[in-house]
Amino acid sequence: MSGYSIALFLHLVGVLTLFAGIGLEQLVLRQLRTARTVAQVREWMGVMRSRRRIDGPAALTILVSGGYLVARGAGYHAWVGAGLIGMVVLAILGAGVGRPRYVAIGRALGAAEGAGERPVPSSVRERIEDPVLRTTAAMRVALGLGIVFDMTAKPGAVGAIVVLVLALALGAVAAVRGVGARGALAGNE
Repeated sequence: MSGYSIALFLHLVGVLTLFAGIGLEQLVLRQLRTARTVAQVREWMGVMRSRRRIDGPAALTILVSGGYLVARGAGYHAWVGAGLIGMVVLAILGAGVGRPRYVAIGRALGAAEGAGERPVPSSVRERIEDPVLRTTAAMRVALGLGIVFDMTAKPGAVGAIVVLVLALALGAVAAVRGVGARGALAGNE
């Protein structure tokens, strides 16, 4: 067993863990949108807060093990740079755009009077239904898959960047279509 094999294993564990966090975010968003009571929103927001313990260590594991892989055999290629850019964009979408919106949900929830089985106030519901929150979450899924594609297909510089741009666009389109479909379904109830 070599150091390279161990680093590759840790790299894959980091990727799987990052996707577990992204999947957990998707689940929480779905549950927040269907929550009927303040207690349900509080419960799922607690799950979302615990997700932060997943993303940071996963990203650090990916970056450190990836750096070792590049230095010890894989070498630097355009797809490696694209992967690094993709990881930065993932962090911006998650921590820079998404996290403040979750914090806003928490603040609105804290300001909401009452608790327990009380219906979700409109001030909280508006923040949960924020289309930017849903869009950034969908873009993170698609971008993560785009990075994995680049790491496995190993395209040239242009191809690697095109894959990431297409992934972001597909994620945004998927989110918009999901919002539109949900609105259409709500109108039929």
